[in-house]
Amino acid sequence: MFLGSGKLIKFKNGKKIGVIRADKTFMTFRNEKKHLFRIYNGWALNQKLLEELKDVGIEWIEIHANDTKFVYRTNIENFFSCGIYYKNPKGEKDYQIVLPLKFWSKFPMISKRKIKKIERSLMWYGKQRKRVKKAK
Repeated sequence: MFLGSGKLIKFKNGKKIGVIRADKTFMTFRNEKKHLFRIYNGWALNQKLLEELKDVGIEWIEIHANDTKFVYRTNIENFFSCGIYYKNPKGEKDYQIVLPLKFWSKFPMISKRKIKKIERSLMWYGKQRKRVKKAK
């Protein structure tokens, strides 16, 4: 059902699903207001996708909510142990597994500019510590 082109994961129809990172994390981008599963207050992913990700050694799932600027992160095992299996009554053939928000860690997104600013301040702090050690 799913094809990977390098680290990019796609449906057979070519629709992009997400990216597999080197740290065994599957990362996908969603619009929270549109894609959050309201009935169970959680994020849902295709059951077959989750099984294939688990089979290739993925340990973490990250959903980047572009509209609210939050990152949701959970262990893939939570989907199988705490998730709710859902089949759309309108005729979709595949099951979704919904994982309620209480099983996710939620972090604010940080822009590349903010990351660089933090890195610069940490480098400055490290240089100051070296100066203090030399003075002693």
